[in-house]
Amino acid sequence: MKHETLMREGSIGQLLLKMSLPVILIMMVTVLYNMADVFFIGRTGDRFQLAAISLASPVFSAISAFNTLIGFGGCTACAIALGAGKTELVKKYSAFVVYAALGVGLLLMVLVLAGMPALLSLLGTNEETAAYTAEYLRVLALGAPFMVLSGALGNTVRADGDVKNAMVASLIGTGLNVVLDPLFISVFRWGCTGAALATVVGNVVSMVLLLVAVTKKPAFSLSIKDCSLRKDVSLRVLGLGLPMAASTLLMSFSSAFSNRLAVSYGNVAVAARSVSGKTAMVIPMVLMGICMGVQPAISYVFGQKDFARLRKIVLGVGGVCVGLAAVLSAVFFVFRSQFMAAFSPDEEIIALGAHMMLGTVLAVPVEGVYQMCSTYLQGTGKVSYATLTSLMQKGLVFVPVLYVMERLFGLDGIIYANAVTTVISTVIALLLCRSWSRTSQAAV
Repeated sequence: MKHETLMREGSIGQLLLKMSLPVILIMMVTVLYNMADVFFIGRTGDRFQLAAISLASPVFSAISAFNTLIGFGGCTACAIALGAGKTELVKKYSAFVVYAALGVGLLLMVLVLAGMPALLSLLGTNEETAAYTAEYLRVLALGAPFMVLSGALGNTVRADGDVKNAMVASLIGTGLNVVLDPLFISVFRWGCTGAALATVVGNVVSMVLLLVAVTKKPAFSLSIKDCSLRKDVSLRVLGLGLPMAASTLLMSFSSAFSNRLAVSYGNVAVAARSVSGKTAMVIPMVLMGICMGVQPAISYVFGQKDFARLRKIVLGVGGVCVGLAAVLSAVFFVFRSQFMAAFSPDEEIIALGAHMMLGTVLAVPVEGVYQMCSTYLQGTGKVSYATLTSLMQKGLVFVPVLYVMERLFGLDGIIYANAVTTVISTVIALLLCRSWSRTSQAAV
């Protein structure tokens, strides 16, 4: 197949152009999904609804964590199996992805709806934001099965190097979300309910398009007959997806924890953090898109035991990540006030958010190295190291750093905690990559 030839022989430029660029577009679509709600709610001038969107974001992240657990694990498992020529395993892995995603989505729906009062308290809502947050979460919960399946399929279909279908489905779903947001929020005046509904509808459309795409891939399967709960199938997929999923899930917890700390500085701080965070997330999402795009190639050549090519891909793509991150962080630093003003007319939110964005972009070039380390460990199947690497930045290092810095420096501690965490996590990740590289090659 031409996609396998690309992974086996393509230059770094070709891999970036044909595999990473479409995934970057998909990641930008994810950013737009997040930004659209914040943008249109922000333009209403209602700081309480804007704060509610931020307070609900950990639940959105949790849903994303589970589609990543299943989908990213499925992508890695399928890519390694394809590289090793084990096509029958690909059918079993892909079928498991579909039915596991549906089951997990239904479970999440029940848990969120049944545990709403406790969840609102955990998220740090107050009497001004609780009702709006609950509105948003109810709709997200009802759409969870579709959102988990859409995300899982979007990752898995990339396993053979073909990212076009995932890109098209994601673009169409997001386009619909962006169109529906102003209609539901501004015209129908549904507020937070409308924002969540637009997100769910976009995911449903993406899910349908991805299901159609899978039916056209002979190596993949949607048949329940191919779905297996055997350990070599289910645990393989879930184990490979665990590092990225655990990172996203822990990020959800960390976001809730930092929101609770920010609440003590007022709803303006929460709203400003929401806008600055959503805007500046463009850079790490681009870096993640680059790395996720080449991840199937990393898995494929690792499956072939071609370590020379593996090294070339990792170092080449890592260099691109660092350079691009430096350029993008400079752009966001210079225009941070303008970015904030585009999302909210509130002068207090603009001023505080611009300061918060500075803390966000400070260590972004280092983020490029961190993302490449995480992808290398994930793509080569070193689950323990990959899980540890993913958990460091999103919680194991971040939470204690955040707690200590907030105690010492107040709100500024919250703002700069992520930059300090990124530097510490990257140093540890590099040491883990070096250790695994020596071990894996010595075993051959």
